[in-house]
Amino acid sequence: MKFLKRLLKFFVILIGSFAGILLLFYFMAPVYQFSGPVPFKGEKLYNPYEGMDSTHWRKYNFQVQSHVWGGITNGRKNSNRLIDSVYKVLGYDYVATSDYQSINYHGKNSPRFIPTYEHGYNVFKTHQVCIGSDEVLWVELFLFQSTGMKQWIIDKLRPHNQIVALAHPKLRNGYTFDDLKKLTHYDLMEVLNNFRISSARWDTALSAGQKVFILANDDAHDVMNPVEVGTRFTMINSPTTNKDDIITALKSGNAYGVDFKLTENETLAQKAAREKKLPLITGFTLNGDTITVSIERMVKTVRFIRQGGEVVKEINQNKAKYAVKPDDRYIRTEIDLEDGTRYYLNPVIRYSGDKPESKLTAKPDVTATGWLRIFYFAVVATTFWYFTRKLPGKNHEKRV
Repeated sequence: MKFLKRLLKFFVILIGSFAGILLLFYFMAPVYQFSGPVPFKGEKLYNPYEGMDSTHWRKYNFQVQSHVWGGITNGRKNSNRLIDSVYKVLGYDYVATSDYQSINYHGKNSPRFIPTYEHGYNVFKTHQVCIGSDEVLWVELFLFQSTGMKQWIIDKLRPHNQIVALAHPKLRNGYTFDDLKKLTHYDLMEVLNNFRISSARWDTALSAGQKVFILANDDAHDVMNPVEVGTRFTMINSPTTNKDDIITALKSGNAYGVDFKLTENETLAQKAAREKKLPLITGFTLNGDTITVSIERMVKTVRFIRQGGEVVKEINQNKAKYAVKPDDRYIRTEIDLEDGTRYYLNPVIRYSGDKPESKLTAKPDVTATGWLRIFYFAVVATTFWYFTRKLPGKNHEKRV
């Protein structure tokens, strides 16, 4: 009985300590001041595919979980060897395992190795895919997250990762449309994920003036399930598979996302054979204000989309052109294949100055943060007083 009491006491202390740390993170989070939308503008147009070589397309995935943390998280069925073997069959050039709150160092001696992990352990799945990481960030806001709190996490991740990507924004409304009109300082958005497609949220961020390029991932929890692998992936145009070349290509936008059409009861080998036949993007040029997209063979539809997700042109050819209008803030391209597969290309965006960059601003509001922390202190002090005022030895009458 004494042992059980001690064990219970230990768990109460452990849970209390964990809850205290989580509350402390909320006290630490500053109030942010946002500029709000600052749409792209300028006489120049940025072509993310400048210098593209159609013989240099690489097939990548940055979201798959393996067995970690004693198997309490998703991916418990996946070993590093199994992940490698499955994605090798599917013809991938590289798969970065993104374990929850843990960098997987499998293959670390290869020049292709990119340290990656998925940050986040909050209930609303407001996660980030961290690429080129040098350490894991344990700061997190477990329950409610305001837009300012989400920005704070992004800013905390920024110094320790070469790329910060918003993971599955649509899942559980992890990043709302209002968030994406304000958030900045991130590089990519996981527009395509096995759990959700977030193209409307991508258009919201782009329309607000956030320079954000696409990431497409399986996010597979069971690589032996053919439905979970080889479904959504990122094609990266890079001269090599070395880490620095791949990260440079992703950050410059020289990549596109693929939403591969599933076939019922298809085996892994059958899926691999179909994916191998997918046509490549053979050209993407910008001559003055005219975009020309070329695909290896005939496709169903090429669609040009501008701010607000508005479709401005559709054409049924494997070579499509669009003249960017003066009021087009950006133009992105979607390509539908005959089998139902869809490609999502990165946007051509307007800019001025030396290089394209987001003009949105987000910075801590020192005064508002100070007042918030005074409020927090008052709440904690009042709570402490309320629960301790009737403890033994307190407020008892003095005996005569």
